[in-house]
Amino acid sequence: MQRETKSEVMTTAVDLFFTKGFHGTSIRDISASAGVNVGTVSYYFSGKKGLLEECLVAFFEPYLSVLEKSLTEGKSQSISAVMSAASEVIRFQQQHHRFARFAWREITLDHQLIRELTACYLRKEQYLWKMLIAEDIEKGYSFKLSPAFFLIQLNAMITTPFLQSQTVRELWHVNIADPYFTKQYIGTVETWFNSVTTCYGLSAIS
Repeated sequence: MQRETKSEVMTTAVDLFFTKGFHGTSIRDISASAGVNVGTVSYYFSGKKGLLEECLVAFFEPYLSVLEKSLTEGKSQSISAVMSAASEVIRFQQQHHRFARFAWREITLDHQLIRELTACYLRKEQYLWKMLIAEDIEKGYSFKLSPAFFLIQLNAMITTPFLQSQTVRELWHVNIADPYFTKQYIGTVETWFNSVTTCYGLSAIS
């Protein structure tokens, strides 16, 4: 399967899994929407579960790479490592908003398959954010919230617009695919960040 075709199948699957649910979507539905035959999808993805796994990996692997890169670069920067990482994560999700919407929605569903596929990613995400907080503390940042409550609020802020993109668009007339949204929203998150931290050095973002 050519890379473009495989990508199209995954994008189609993401949309169908989101709208119809994993169990409500068949391989035939996916192949028909993607314009390929059923056998091709089954062969390259080893069935629907394999396709779901690849779709989740396609989001979480680069998502965590963004956090890892921010942690590495944050050690040599005077600005907040947490806020820098949050900005990059928001930009990444904006560029891959369909996969972001799908991934965060799947995590809210309480079934064994998703827990098995995402548990390691979520634990690693938690670890990286804690390391970013520790990096900021070393730089002179004081957090007014406990690490757990801080990360709960931060996670909600950086994921909700993408998880609820349809509601955001229809109710608030905000298009998360617009780069203008990204710029404005990062500013909003920065305002919140500055309200729950005290910095004895430079500001959160230069």
